[in-house]
Parts: sequence; structure tokens; C-alpha cells
Amino acid sequence: MNFPRELVEAVRRHQVVPFVGAGISMGVKRGMFPSWPRLLEGLAERMQEESLPESAIQEVNQRIAQGDYLTAAELAFKDLGAYRFNRFLRERFRVRKPSDADLSVIHALWKLQPPVVMTPNYDDVLLWGREDAEAVSNDQDDELNLMDAEASPGTPRVWYLHGTVHRLSTLVLAGADYKRLYGDGSQPTGYSQYTNALVRLREWIRSKPFLYMGFSFSDPYVLKQLEHVIGITRGRQMPSFALMKKGTLDRGALWPKYNIQLVEYEDHGAPLAEFLRGLGEAAFGPSRVSLSMETEALSFGIAPAPPQSMSPAIPGPAPVAPTPEALPIVARPALEQEYTRILQGQHRLVLLSPEDGGTRALARRVAARYGNRVTWLAPPNVPDCTEAEYCRALAGDDAGANTVTSFDALVEHLRAKATRLGREHLIILRYEWGPFDHLTALGRHLRRMMDEPSKVQFHFLIAGGERSAWLLHNMQSFSVFKDAPRREVPDLTVEEVRQFLGSGGHAGARWARELHEATGGHPGLLREVMTTDGALDAASITGKLVRGPSLRGAVLECLREDERNGYTGERGCHSVLTKLLDGQRVEDLEPLDHRVEYPEVRLYFAGLVRSDAAGRTVPRCKAVEQVAREVLARKDVRP
Repeated sequence: MNFPRELVEAVRRHQVVPFVGAGISMGVKRGMFPSWPRLLEGLAERMQEESLPESAIQEVNQRIAQGDYLTAAELAFKDLGAYRFNRFLRERFRVRKPSDADLSVIHALWKLQPPVVMTPNYDDVLLWGREDAEAVSNDQDDELNLMDAEASPGTPRVWYLHGTVHRLSTLVLAGADYKRLYGDGSQPTGYSQYTNALVRLREWIRSKPFLYMGFSFSDPYVLKQLEHVIGITRGRQMPSFALMKKGTLDRGALWPKYNIQLVEYEDHGAPLAEFLRGLGEAAFGPSRVSLSMETEALSFGIAPAPPQSMSPAIPGPAPVAPTPEALPIVARPALEQEYTRILQGQHRLVLLSPEDGGTRALARRVAARYGNRVTWLAPPNVPDCTEAEYCRALAGDDAGANTVTSFDALVEHLRAKATRLGREHLIILRYEWGPFDHLTALGRHLRRMMDEPSKVQFHFLIAGGERSAWLLHNMQSFSVFKDAPRREVPDLTVEEVRQFLGSGGHAGARWARELHEATGGHPGLLREVMTTDGALDAASITGKLVRGPSLRGAVLECLREDERNGYTGERGCHSVLTKLLDGQRVEDLEPLDHRVEYPEVRLYFAGLVRSDAAGRTVPRCKAVEQVAREVLARKDVRP
């Protein structure tokens, strides 16, 4: 068997965090635990048994067919009521271990000696394989705080990220529950119960390699956390790994955007168990049968090297795909020069692009021109955090960051750092939402830094997408965001795609035009394609993008976000996509001035539409057209 070297080393050091999805529980015994769709179909059936209105049942079934599982659960909860809803979940998940349960995969997983296993499942399957493991839920702040210090291979924890069926009040199932845990743009109140869990989850994604298994990568909120962390850490977080059956997914669908390397096994069940046992033997040696006294005393993430006899060479390590940052970079010197000139003359700039459209890369290239005289600010997307927590997070790992407990202290901290480094100082703000009152205060204080006399001249680069555009039209008058000069990162040209291909050892002259046509010049789609194997003709690339999760997820998320925000009829993305597919003209993007209340603008920032040479709004590429047509053709998708 072949195992990535970094994965084996992470297992050996007891640093890997297995993230166990529903597929693992369902494999213990066929039919014992339901899949997401089957669980929700059961809720609809229970609504029928309780003689609830047919219209309510039909609504839940439509949401299930649409794949909007969170809303389906929310509607079922509302109509059944808490008592009947929770009783149903207890019936489905609170079951005893059957005598014929196949726990081979679970036992093989625990042989990896993880101090903590994380799961969104509600059942006890992981505990069936390790009865001395301690269950921890999101509302147990003390246990979460002690997990780093006390969890070890000898005293492991199972972190029930979405709650456990033994404590029904902890379950995260319906849409409001997910938002309470993970947060969203609307920032409703009542987040404090899960703030600690959210902070810890993000920190772990940043600092520990995860090992995903039984996980379909269809959970939009978990994926948003991955995107958020990768964005604010600028690619410095450890890569993670996903165990998936051969042929399930292209590796390019996970690596460029989520920093997750695909590791394939032959089949579910016994082959997966064998794969995990092989991974454990590669890390610890085949002679290990139990945990030693020394290992039991280890704290999470710290372990001495095993004896040489138990550390065999890793058999045939699989080649590791290049990190997104290691892929060839398209040099865009004219843009870098233009953006630097604006910063030098006007001291601030808002740089906008669609998601994965190039703002991050260009911000790094502009920052390189300032040498070490750069500070990156990433406002934490943590609901209900205090001013002190917010400002400490902004101070990051800088010396003296623990003393930054207010915005005034943050300003002094930034001034002292800039003075120490000398000359002009660039502050780059990567905005990913967060508490609006804190962001308002941050914008006000940064504007004060720009305007007040100082030994050091400050320049401010705000790099982002839809949310940064929203700030431009909604921030108070005295703010670094208000009336700042802005630029839109253009799509890659055919010549730039040719350079990209050439720097990666491909025949740029042969494939540049087809690759540009198939991706619409979108950097994120280009990088996704280039981390997969196969042909580079337009038809093959279009097929890859249609089969992958990124475009389909973007279309569905636009439609669901519209519904959550009340955008219907002509104000909805559904209407715009329908018109585009019918060949009708919609609003041109340029006059809309990045105002996100317009569906064309929201679709632009999602990477789904662009302006053509005549300034008309068109689908980005044929893959977008095909995915949108398939999604909208479903009768349950709402206009």
C-alpha cells in the first residue's frame, strides 16, 4: 500500500485528527443508521403519521429532493415540535451495539492512536470501538478547553461536533442550529453557546492535519470553515487528507481550494479496514498490539519518536500534490505596478474579484514589494466575541499581542511595529465577515491611522469579494472603507493562461485557448483543472468542472442564500440564470457598481458570470451553463 509520507508522520506523532462522517457508521451494519436523505424522508413519513398538513409534508419532501437538507430539517422540526422531533431522532440513533456489527473499520481507526476523533455523527459507533473514550459536545466549554492538555492516545476523546443523541439539546441538525454553530452573514443573536467550539474548530483546521473518512464534502458550513481558515492563513496551514473510494472524486476538486489531498482505497468495508491497519503499521510498526505506559501519558500532539525497530520505511510513499501556492503563478506585473502606484498616491485601495478570482495572489505580490513592512489583518468571523477577543485575534502572533485588548491598543501596537520596521508600512485586510459593530470600529480606527501625522506612512489594501463590496456601500462615512479607490481584478487572458501552462511544463501554445474557453479565464477554475489528470481540451475540462463540487455548490448556494435573504422574482439569481440560459439579456455588471442587492452582482462574485467584450453579462463558461441548466431543471428548485 502507498501512503503519503506526511500523513504517516502525522499519525506517528499523534497529531492527525480523524474526521469521521456518516458513511463509517452506515457501514457497521446495513440499514441500521440512515443516510441524510433517508433520515429526512423518515421525518416526512412521521409527519404523515401525525396527520400534519399535506402542504407541510410536500414542502419538506421538495427540500429533500433539492438537496437543501438543513431547511428540510428546520421545517420538520417546526411542524412536528421539539418532543416528537427529538423522539424520532432517538429512535433512529440511540441504538445498542448489535451482536453482528462489523467494527473492523472502527477498530482499525483506533489503531492509529488518535488523541481526539471528531465526528458530525450523533451515534455511539466510535465508542463501540473504544469504550474508554470520553464524549465531548460543543456546549461543554471546560471539556473543550482541557482537550488539548488531557486528551492522549491512552485517554482519547470523541468530539461530537454536531451533538450526541444522549443529549438531545446538543444536536445540530436544522438550519438554525448550523448557523448557531458556524455563523453566517446575517449574524443572528444567541451564538454564545458555541463560540468556544467554533474558535477551536478553526484553530485545529489551521494547525492540525485532518483525516476525513466517510465524508462526502457536501456540508456547506464545514466547507466554509475550511475556506475561511485557508484564506486567513494564506496557505500556511497543514495539508489534510481525505480517504475516498477509488473513482469517487478528482483530486483537483479538493486540493486547490481546501488544501486536502485525496487518498484512495479500493472499496468500503474490509478494504478500508485493511488500508487503515496498513497506515497504522507504517506509522508504528506491525509488532505494536497495545498502547505502552509511556504512550498513555502523552499529551495531545506531543510524542517521542518510536524505537527504530518500530519505524519501518514507509512503503512506496505516494507523491504529494503541489500546494496551491506551489503551482505556477501567472506574473501580472502591470497590475502589481498599478495597484502599488495607487497605494503610494492615495494610501488605500479596495481590490475586488470573484471567489478564488485572484485577489489573494495579487495582494501577496504587492506585499512582496514592501518587504517585511507588511501586516496582515484577518478579522475573526466569531459571533459575539468581545472587543478584546477581536483585537487580540487581529494582533495575531506578533510580540505583545496578548496586551492588545482594545482598538486603541491595536492602533498603538500597529504603530509601534511599523515604526520599528521603518518607512512605509502596508496593512492588508482580508475581510471574511464577522461582527459588524467591531468591523465598523476597525474601519474608523484604521482611517484615523491613515489621516493622523505619523513617522511612518500607512497604506491600506482591502482584498476580498462580495463581502468587501458590501462594505463599500454600507459602511459609515468616516471609515477606511468609505469612498476608497477600488479596482476589479480582471480575468486571465489567453496569453496569461499560456504562460501558466508553460511554467508548469505543459504545451501552452497548444492548449491555452481551449483552457481559457473552458474556464472563462477564472484563476480558481484554472488551478482546479491543473491539479487533476487527463486531457486539456475544452470538452474534457468542461466535463471535469461539471462533475466537480465547486460550480454546482456555487449555483446551489446562490439560490439558497437568496431564499434566506428574501430575494425572490426578478431580484433572485434564479431569474437571472433562467434568462441567461434562454438567451435573454440581463443587467450589465459595470453600471451596477458591485452592489450586492443585484443578483447579477452576486452571481459575479460567486464566479458564475462575467462581462463579455461588449459589456454584456454572460455565463462564465459552458460548464456553468450546463450545471445551472441541470440545477434549474429540477422542478423543486424555487424561483
